Amino acid sequence: MKYAIVCVAVLLAVLALSACSEADDQVPDGMARVEVHLSAPYQRATRATGDWFDPISSKEKIHDYWVVFVKSGIVEELVAGSCGIDGKEEDSFQFFLPPGNYTVYAFANLEFSTLNIRKGAALPTDLTTKTLATTNGWTNDIPMSNNVNGQKVKVEEVENQSFEVELVRAMAKIQLDFENLSGQQIDILGYEIYPLTTTDVSLFEPADPKNIATTDSVAYTVNLSEDPIALTPINTETGHGGTGATWCYVNETNATATATHNQYSIRLKVRRNESVLEYRYGFTVNSASSGFDYIRRNDWIKLPIVFRDWSFRVEALPFPPIAGFQSRVVSADALSITFNTGGYIFLRPMFRKDTDPEGVWRGFDDSDVVFKLADSYTTNVTTGAAECIDSESGTGLIMSGDLQIFEDGQYFIQLPSGDIVGKLDNAEGKTGLVSVTIKVKLEGLEYQFNYNIFKVN
Repeated sequence: MKYAIVCVAVLLAVLALSACSEADDQVPDGMARVEVHLSAPYQRATRATGDWFDPISSKEKIHDYWVVFVKSGIVEELVAGSCGIDGKEEDSFQFFLPPGNYTVYAFANLEFSTLNIRKGAALPTDLTTKTLATTNGWTNDIPMSNNVNGQKVKVEEVENQSFEVELVRAMAKIQLDFENLSGQQIDILGYEIYPLTTTDVSLFEPADPKNIATTDSVAYTVNLSEDPIALTPINTETGHGGTGATWCYVNETNATATATHNQYSIRLKVRRNESVLEYRYGFTVNSASSGFDYIRRNDWIKLPIVFRDWSFRVEALPFPPIAGFQSRVVSADALSITFNTGGYIFLRPMFRKDTDPEGVWRGFDDSDVVFKLADSYTTNVTTGAAECIDSESGTGLIMSGDLQIFEDGQYFIQLPSGDIVGKLDNAEGKTGLVSVTIKVKLEGLEYQFNYNIFKVN
């Protein structure tokens, strides 16, 4: 008898659930069923397309979210949800809404209460000026929002009605991928990225990268000395060495307004042969050829860095004309060279292998090294017939400012010796920038080095 009572109770519970399900399946009068598919896709990323489909950290996924349907300026519906502590790349939900034209706004992983958005109230007019207090090296879940103008949808009384609502991450990720193809153990002790901004990012994505706030320009430094990235030497049998990666989340940055030398740079601190060394890598910006003129939200920028048993440098040498004044080198580092007067200058590319005697540097005529200005790697220059590059062809030279290098349109030429020579105009008030690209073929691998050359008064 007791058994029968339990069975009846279970049956009643099943019938109750069935009744609820049927009721839930009914669309109320004057309403339409709406399904929203919320995602943080990669389509809006400007670089590394496709990578955001496979986030490597839960911080990059959707956790708490809010979807707002606005009609005639009034918040008609506000749906809140959570994808849990581990987050998801996408989520779907259903609800009922009167038919009509709506604007949809979506947010995730932020303090929603500060936006002052409430159902039945007018949508706040200051959303376009709202900012998020982010910082380089972000450690929390990445805030997300959709377009500044929202997403226009039309709700109709039809079945299987679904809308795709996309979120955009408010920060970028810079990832350094290391590979050691040298014969020595290398430990990555830290790195620095410059320039980045400390300005709070806008709630919504700026319509144009030029609108990215850039009131501050700082270097962001990461110390890995307590837990270095260890890269084992190359295995001569397999041809592979140790690999490793590190990444950080950073604010979007418009380098046009922040980079004094028109570049982003990565400075590495490494331990090699028991010595602590610094290496610097530059990325020329604001040029049609580079396309690297900003770091935008939702970017995933991967920078491959390969270590080999070679070192490269450029000597910046003044060239005094007969009965004239020579250009004087004000400064020279791994990214830029500055001269303070007009006249001719020499750039002398130099190489050395770690196994070379101390202080020995190789030049253009070394059989292991081929380098030149033009796209071709062939060394076909002969005495009296130097290869030249001009701004019209765009092969390797970006000209800006008001420098005049040679009167016949040649800016920098490569001599048979391998030296690169150019001329800076010495006229009063003449200043400017020339970006020279040197392409290198070294033991079968191709490299490219960009140098910014400045003339200052």
